Amino acid sequence: MPHTSRKKKASAQKRMEVADDDGWTHVTKGGMGPRRTIKTAERELLPAEPPSRLTAEELEKQYETHKQKWNESSTSETLSHVLRERLARAMKNIDNIVCIGLGSPSGFLRGGWVDRRSVSLYQLAALASICSLLGMSSVGLQLLHYSDISTETFDTQSAAMKVFAQDPVFNDFDKKLLQSLGITVVEDPKAFELVNERTFLYCPGAERAHLDRILVSNPAILFGGPLDNLSPEQEVLASYVHARNSLQLPIFEPNEHAFWNMRLYWKDEDN
Repeated sequence: MPHTSRKKKASAQKRMEVADDDGWTHVTKGGMGPRRTIKTAERELLPAEPPSRLTAEELEKQYETHKQKWNESSTSETLSHVLRERLARAMKNIDNIVCIGLGSPSGFLRGGWVDRRSVSLYQLAALASICSLLGMSSVGLQLLHYSDISTETFDTQSAAMKVFAQDPVFNDFDKKLLQSLGITVVEDPKAFELVNERTFLYCPGAERAHLDRILVSNPAILFGGPLDNLSPEQEVLASYVHARNSLQLPIFEPNEHAFWNMRLYWKDEDN
């Protein structure tokens, strides 16, 4: 009996998601034959899709687990040491922290094919530790448990400090988590308007095109990357980076891609 087209319907093959450590999800087709992997790279600007059984309490537990691993890491220790010791004066002059491009700590991106929740949770934990270092008592009680950080150097600015976060992929779970940490979620393009010369700009997941747009506001400190191999068209970004000192963070062992080639950028205090 000849084979019919019905028996070879492409839809019979089940797609499978295999997430790697850097937040990419490889889409594979199952079946007896060899699998074909598609690396999804298209941009998705819709709110991320949370798992159907996720609760706010479960997301908070996930965040606590990631925060503990971050706080115990040598990467965290290096970042906090540099901010306390080398950037003490610069940190005193910070009026706000603006986070752009964090991603979703709770949901899948690009129509459900990309899972970088763990990356976003680690990056949020790092942001929380920076807030705690600044002595920001308003940023959630959980952040004050970061026991290795002394805040007395910066405590005079706590009351006035604000933290803002913007990303079109934030869903309701993300917004609730951020708000519980004292972080104000704003809609595009509000965060761009909040950046100034007294801003700590936290952009571990922002695209270079976004940074090129933001850095004209000359933020005091920038955390982001990787920012090597800049093109001639990225003149603003290149000018900002080349005029500043920088420190590359050591590898973050729990998930090395969460802070891959990330750097802290700041200007000499005398300039």
